[in-house]
Amino acid sequence: MKYALFLLVLLPSLGFAQLNIDQVRELTVQKYHLGSSTYFSDFVGHPGYGAIAILTNDGGGAAFGDGDEGVMLVRITKAGAEQWKRKVTSKGDEMETQAVAEDKAGNFYLFMLVYNHAKYQGGAERVVCYSKAGTLLWDKYLGPFALVNNPTVSWIQSVADGRIALRGHIVNQPPAEGKDPIYHFWEATINSKGFVTQKSGEVIDWAKDEWKKKFKPE
Repeated sequence: MKYALFLLVLLPSLGFAQLNIDQVRELTVQKYHLGSSTYFSDFVGHPGYGAIAILTNDGGGAAFGDGDEGVMLVRITKAGAEQWKRKVTSKGDEMETQAVAEDKAGNFYLFMLVYNHAKYQGGAERVVCYSKAGTLLWDKYLGPFALVNNPTVSWIQSVADGRIALRGHIVNQPPAEGKDPIYHFWEATINSKGFVTQKSGEVIDWAKDEWKKKFKPE
């Protein structure tokens, strides 16, 4: 019995226990001084959701942000050792990093807004996908540098069928002169091949709690 208890105490130090989100943040976000959109801070620690730091399927962790070495993705093992890190190529005039999500197969999806002020004052949603081993699979935009048909992602979740589910908002038509644009609820899925299925829905009333809840962890 004493020997069994000794093993239970020893196993975490050998790296067989799953990391918690605070350990992941310490070993990634804090170590490399990673910064990211504060909006996605509400998702940190909620399993399956995209955030600046996440727990991975195998008990390790990953984080994505703009830090000491530029914009990068850091992957750590369940023992807390750095497995690999990848620097993400900059595009546009500036990039606002948002979140990383992991799918069922262990691929990582990085979300960021890219700004090209000569084309459009807002951002265009860029998604970069890396394999479990850290191989770059694809790099694409979800919309143009324009007001119309350019979705902004506000909610990211890995789903059981292996895809990543997304929620956000989109403008379907140019606004009338002197009027604010009308934002519609936008939903999409994206898979490891970069294939996107999307649709826009109701007009969003930002003042209503029911809409606010759609963009928070469930």
